[in-house]
Amino acid sequence: MKKYTYILAAVLGLSVLTGCEDRLEVAPTTQVEADVAVTDFNSLDKAALGVYSALQSEDYYGFRYNLYHEIYSDNMQFVGTFTTDAEAARRALTASNLQIESFWGAIYVAINRANTVISQAERLVAAGTITAEQRDAISGEMHFLRALAYFDLVKVFGGVPLELNATAGLSDIQYLPRSSEQEVYTQIITDLTTAENMLSMVESGDPRRASSLAATALLARVYLQNGNNAEAQAKASQVIESGAFALMPTFASIFTTEAGGKTESIFEIDFTPNDQNSLGSATNPNTPGQKFYVSEDTYNALQASAANGDDRFEATARVEGSAGRRRLLKYEDAVNNADNVIIIRLAEMYLIRAEAAVRQTANGGDNILPVSPQVLSDINTVRTRAGLRPLLVLTNRAALSEILLQRRLEFVGEGLRFMDLRRYNLTCEILGFCNAQAFRNLWPIPLQQIEVNPELTQNPGY
Repeated sequence: MKKYTYILAAVLGLSVLTGCEDRLEVAPTTQVEADVAVTDFNSLDKAALGVYSALQSEDYYGFRYNLYHEIYSDNMQFVGTFTTDAEAARRALTASNLQIESFWGAIYVAINRANTVISQAERLVAAGTITAEQRDAISGEMHFLRALAYFDLVKVFGGVPLELNATAGLSDIQYLPRSSEQEVYTQIITDLTTAENMLSMVESGDPRRASSLAATALLARVYLQNGNNAEAQAKASQVIESGAFALMPTFASIFTTEAGGKTESIFEIDFTPNDQNSLGSATNPNTPGQKFYVSEDTYNALQASAANGDDRFEATARVEGSAGRRRLLKYEDAVNNADNVIIIRLAEMYLIRAEAAVRQTANGGDNILPVSPQVLSDINTVRTRAGLRPLLVLTNRAALSEILLQRRLEFVGEGLRFMDLRRYNLTCEILGFCNAQAFRNLWPIPLQQIEVNPELTQNPGY
């Protein structure tokens, strides 16, 4: 991560427990003499950077986590021999799928690191080593990252164990039961609200570190997915009206501009030639390995929109290779694999605000009424940047369909599609999750976790 490349193990003198059993822990265990390693604000900040490094894992945002949301929906397809990936592409995940277990483990590593830094920040401020303001600057970021991690768990697994204490060794392991889905959402909202407040006085112009507005933006996404449309609309408006962000002049420039000049990015994960992801290689048909390509249906949707002037088609996909594969261009750096991964950007805030507003009115006969000028403006803001003509009128029902379409065209490969289809109740129609297959709206709790934690229960159907 450029200057954010610190690994917590190195920074905190961490020795990771090895062997088969450490992959089975609910909250992956580490052993760290944190009281010795974290002694001042500088070392605390370096420990915090280790949490960002956890998000770079190939089992998290460094490779497969986002792409599984795309191949499990209808946005992308998998071409290769790995059984784990093939199960996801067939939408037939099993509880023994090792990649699902790896997601679980990687995300809980990030959570445990965030918990550790939060506890050390409290220890240092109690000892008078750092100020309350310094504590808030670090702890606010950690609450944001912990909330992001729990949201990434709950949206695919449903309720999960809520571990809010640092696990520093075997004696700290708690075999926690699953909290309810709503309990997890409540904790996410609490963490993000805490992050908003703690970071409110911290100057931030770097999307590679969490900010108060990043917490606000993630709250907008969380509230929308959880059905609190009024709060989603309010939080999205707060981000838009802050004036801190601006849409990039062209869609392509979002993915070709470095973080410092990327006015649209609210939060992203940094990668460099010395700190790589695997996304460029995995989406390029000219390199060896397992491949993730744009689906035919998505490609056709982009191409159809391009016929009306949409420049997102050219910046998102093209046919390459002797087999005519549909390459995803958002992660085009297959040499250095150094493309940053954008987690939240401003375009989503416009579409969240529009969708949340429509969902508050689109009931019964309201579905045939025209949307408000603000909703139309928000949709057109995204359309016109893409090169499409503005729409002059939309009913509420048509607006929801248009928002879903724009989200698909805008965010291919960014890990939002499966979440969108669930929110729109379209997984039966589009993914075949009907009747006896409806249980596939959630992924299985990893079998390995259930074997080691007697308090865990499996999602129905698995």
